Amino acid sequence: MNSLIEIFALAILVSMATNLIRRKFISKEDALKMAESQLYKKSLLEAKKRGDEKQIQRLMKKQEYYQKIDAEIAKKNIITLFATLAVFYLAYILLAQIYGNGIVANLPADLIIPLISSGNQLTVAGWFIISLIAVGLPISKILGVGGPPQLSKEAEKKIKE
Repeated sequence: MNSLIEIFALAILVSMATNLIRRKFISKEDALKMAESQLYKKSLLEAKKRGDEKQIQRLMKKQEYYQKIDAEIAKKNIITLFATLAVFYLAYILLAQIYGNGIVANLPADLIIPLISSGNQLTVAGWFIISLIAVGLPISKILGVGGPPQLSKEAEKKIKE
């Protein structure tokens, strides 16, 4: 039972670290720019489907601006990805050093979960994955990292004009 709590605590630390990394590299302004870029792409696609040449030409004038935004955000996302992968990798190495590839709990009789259990026994890596999933969303909400930002009506109107 002690190993379950220790692994759960490590999952909390990993989730906090990865969310803090994301908050450090991707600001709220960046998130709004991403949402704005997505709305631009959606508007352009809708104009193309309707065959609205005037709207397409107006939107194409803004294309370079949104490509620049996409490139900036992609760069930040890649940095964030590598930083969070490093945190996960270090946590997994720590788990392997302490617990090996052991079993931390028994599952109910016939319950088998691919990649999580070995037969009806819960593995260290499986419990770590379940713990990360369980704590990920609440921690991201607490740290203000979760959820897509909402664009103002003015921003939506600016894109569509």
